[in-house]
Amino acid sequence: MNKRILWSRILCVIGLAMMAVGVLALVRLLRVRRGGLPIDGLWVFLLGSLLVTLGASLGRSRYRRLLYLAPGLTISGLIAVFFIAMMFFEAQNPPWWTYVAFAWPICGAIMSLVGAVLVIIESFQRPPAPKDDTEAT
Repeated sequence: MNKRILWSRILCVIGLAMMAVGVLALVRLLRVRRGGLPIDGLWVFLLGSLLVTLGASLGRSRYRRLLYLAPGLTISGLIAVFFIAMMFFEAQNPPWWTYVAFAWPICGAIMSLVGAVLVIIESFQRPPAPKDDTEAT
């Protein structure tokens, strides 16, 4: 097996596992904490998304362009959520338009999860590279 494809699979599986841990941490924080913005799990999710992007790039997957966009959306959404949290930290009811910023990280997360699953499926469906029989007989 090609080393690049092997590393691509390893990075994609580790990244998908990190994204699952990030989602579980975010859900746990949402249950425990009633106020504030629980963005702790999103950092783990972002790192997993970057690993999947690196794995798709190494494996030259056809879904790598989709995965190039996903961490960008997640990062821009996290920055927007962070600045909105800083502006309306003490507000009991922030304005309605502050919730629009959550669309970016959610779209990036969905794109990362779907892209990771597609890249993993694609890497296992590829036929092995044929060996050249160039020996002179």
